[in-house]
Amino acid sequence: MTVSTAPVSPLVGESSPLNASDQALIARLNEEESAHIAGLPSDDPNDPRRQRRVGFTLPEILDQPACIENTVKGHRETIRTTAQSIAKADFTRIVMTGCGDSLAVHEAVRSLMEMMTGVPCEPVQALELAYYQNRFIDAQTLVIGLSSSGWTPRTLEGMLLAKQQGASLLALTNTAGSAITDISDYTLMIEAQRKGWPTQSSTAAIALLAQLALDIGEANGLTGDRITRWQQELDAMPATVSKVLEAIGPDVEALAQELSGAPMVLFTGAGPSNAAARFGAAKIKECTSGHALSIPLEEFHHYTSIKPGEPLFIVAPPGPLQSRALDTARRAKVWHGRPFGIVDASNTLVAGECEKSFVMPPVSEELSSLIYSLPVQVLAVHMALREFETASAND
Repeated sequence: MTVSTAPVSPLVGESSPLNASDQALIARLNEEESAHIAGLPSDDPNDPRRQRRVGFTLPEILDQPACIENTVKGHRETIRTTAQSIAKADFTRIVMTGCGDSLAVHEAVRSLMEMMTGVPCEPVQALELAYYQNRFIDAQTLVIGLSSSGWTPRTLEGMLLAKQQGASLLALTNTAGSAITDISDYTLMIEAQRKGWPTQSSTAAIALLAQLALDIGEANGLTGDRITRWQQELDAMPATVSKVLEAIGPDVEALAQELSGAPMVLFTGAGPSNAAARFGAAKIKECTSGHALSIPLEEFHHYTSIKPGEPLFIVAPPGPLQSRALDTARRAKVWHGRPFGIVDASNTLVAGECEKSFVMPPVSEELSSLIYSLPVQVLAVHMALREFETASAND
């Protein structure tokens, strides 16, 4: 019997718009991705590979203040000169692409980037960009690609196709000399460790893109109290992150002990807080053997999205989402779910409808994902550690 095999990518083959060298790179990256996936830890809580990776994750979470500072301050001049070049180029559209947490990073910064550049900034999943949403990519488009490894196949595919259509490319990566830097017109480096499940690389990338946006705004001649406040908040972010991590630790650990073993954990947010919701779902799936979903805040109300007993984390920084976040907490209780809030001190209404809320310090909604992501990161690790303890005790 003849077994048919699909090509590694629709961008590899005789009909591909890419040159032979680019096609060879894509083919190689797809093969390497398959090998990487085969080597990932299993869901077994006794799997030493899983235990080892989770073990690296909490120290990396706690070291995020240094990563933010090293990324933004350590590359300050490069960020500024890149911003000036982007402002001069007069792009009419910015496409922000990546996969998984990288895509969530773009969602976190989209609002700020649009306000500072004055053009549409669209987070587009890398496969969608490579295979579907590329018809209007042209020389007036800037594509910002984020890949911590620098070798993510779909991200490279989307960027290579965009480059072939005349777009300029900006790479954000944790890996100097990687493929994403080789194909790009601009490169900004992320300073982060990646032995554990990704946390540092995402947080540092958000801070990096936020600083880039503010520098573009400055190059465009934008001023005002709001911009000054954003810059002050970003400058203080390493200290703010450190304080939040110290404050939430015991309460998050206690809740994780209670929720460990939950078969499903839900997260929801809107606007920039979509990123924190997506990070939360990703970390639960990576660290634990349970499942998790991130549901856009409005979409939560168009289905029976929560089942009895399921925990729902509502990420609700100050902003337009407040009224719908309140509705969501109330509706979750009607459906016998368990709502938990991540809010600021002024949001007593949402907090009052939740079993428990983690209160964040004051920060603008546009930068809120930098701290509102922290409770969900810590939660996932402690749920996993409790799972490991239970599995070991039952052996």
